[in-house]
Amino acid sequence: MSIVKSILALHKMIPHPEGGHYVEVFRSKDVSHIYFLLEGNQHSHWHKITKNETLHFYSGSPLIIYTSKDGEEYQTNEIGSKNNFIFNIEKNTWFAMKPAGSYSLIGCTVAPAFEFDDLELAPKDWKPSKFNINF
Repeated sequence: MSIVKSILALHKMIPHPEGGHYVEVFRSKDVSHIYFLLEGNQHSHWHKITKNETLHFYSGSPLIIYTSKDGEEYQTNEIGSKNNFIFNIEKNTWFAMKPAGSYSLIGCTVAPAFEFDDLELAPKDWKPSKFNINF
């Protein structure tokens, strides 16, 4: 069994609406935490949430994170390499993620706790107007 299939099975991860797989591992009224996995051939859909989110790198290939505050310009960040294992996403920031290799396993912490009503998925073919990278 591949490492990805092992992780998915061990943690009983299910498909996430933004792409990839997830499982919630902690929830209180103040904070929620999930494990989130993207395979190398996947990327997350552009989305934003109404709360701050912190991404934590756990294993696999580095994860590339694309962010856009205004829907035009974008920034590229990476976790999982160069001693950089955490990244904060400010509320209402558009973002998408893609593994740099075969898979990326991360944690996502949201405070106050995430609810699916907090999530806005961009239209199917939306991307920041100056985004020049093919997924």
